[in-house]
Amino acid sequence: MRIRSMMMGAAALVAVGAFAVHAQAEGFENIVLSASKDANETQATFAPDTAKIFLSADLTDEVASGSKLTVSWISVDSGGVAPANYKIDEASFEIGKIENHIDASLSKPDAGWPVGTYQVQIAVDGTMKEAVDFSVK
Repeated sequence: MRIRSMMMGAAALVAVGAFAVHAQAEGFENIVLSASKDANETQATFAPDTAKIFLSADLTDEVASGSKLTVSWISVDSGGVAPANYKIDEASFEIGKIENHIDASLSKPDAGWPVGTYQVQIAVDGTMKEAVDFSVK
């Protein structure tokens, strides 16, 4: 079963996808960030007009059933458009017994993505396990 978290809104900035080179962290593997849903290649830079940025990850057995998973989208530095390290949006949900994959996304703001640096953070039970950096140029 797949867990899906779709984040959207006027300030929404990010969406989920897949990487060819997969990142790995405690409790997660095959972490992917892309402008295309179900992509097979990682993407570190996005254009201001990117419609969505997608995050995808497989859960390992280290993430126990009943754990609370949180995906947060952070504007690290958007050149003053938002304060430094501003939390754009987040979604939390409980992991079930047969869930082994997460997908999350965030949509482009109406005026486009501000040029800058961003991060997607994945936390389990309040402890950050992975941070994926990307930029908008």
